Amino acid sequence: MRKLSLAASVALVAAIVIPSTASAAWPVATRSSYVSTWYSSRHPAIDIAAPSGTHVVPIGNGTVVFAGYKANCGGYQVWVRNHDVYSAYYHLSRILAHTGQVVTGQTTVIGLVGRTGCATGPHTHVEVWTHSPWAYGSHRVNPWGYIDKGWYLPARYA
Repeated sequence: MRKLSLAASVALVAAIVIPSTASAAWPVATRSSYVSTWYSSRHPAIDIAAPSGTHVVPIGNGTVVFAGYKANCGGYQVWVRNHDVYSAYYHLSRILAHTGQVVTGQTTVIGLVGRTGCATGPHTHVEVWTHSPWAYGSHRVNPWGYIDKGWYLPARYA
């Protein structure tokens, strides 16, 4: 009986944790969006251009750890934590999520595409961090491996 209970617990954890870490996807809710700036050492993020007001969804399931304005050129932004991986969405025209909210990738609208902060046109700047954004020991990684799939992925990138 104990072995069955342990097996059921492991299966439940796998069913919850594995999809939440593996189901990351395109964060701008329109197939007409496009990458306007790719990841590089000078720009450690991907910018996705879309019309102002387009819905922004998280790349995966997680918990909102910051939703507000920062004077780091990102303007209105939302940060989502999924275990030790954080995704950040900058330049939003409006924030629709709140700190502590549990979000579901591709279905929870966390904000709207905008041009706040130092943005010159409407887009969402998407970053992926290995640990809490801007914390000591944390660093940004190329988000492409997290956003190269999903319902809204434009055909040009499929």
